[in-house]
Amino acid sequence: MKDFDEPFWDECTNHSKLLVVAQVFIIKSDHELIEDGYDRIVEYVKSILPEGNRLKEKFYDVGSMMKPFVL
Repeated sequence: MKDFDEPFWDECTNHSKLLVVAQVFIIKSDHELIEDGYDRIVEYVKSILPEGNRLKEKFYDVGSMMKPFVL
């Protein structure tokens, strides 16, 4: 749950690391994207975010963050 309190990047005040990952995860699920679809979206998003952002680059890496929320 530490990811809930961790800011998305150091100066970010309105998004936590967990919130951003969860939103991308929801988009992936809503549009029935395969894991590669998540990875491609995140790859692009990371390219436009400031240095030091904490977005996980691979779908595989978010499994441990999202596991407590998946039924």
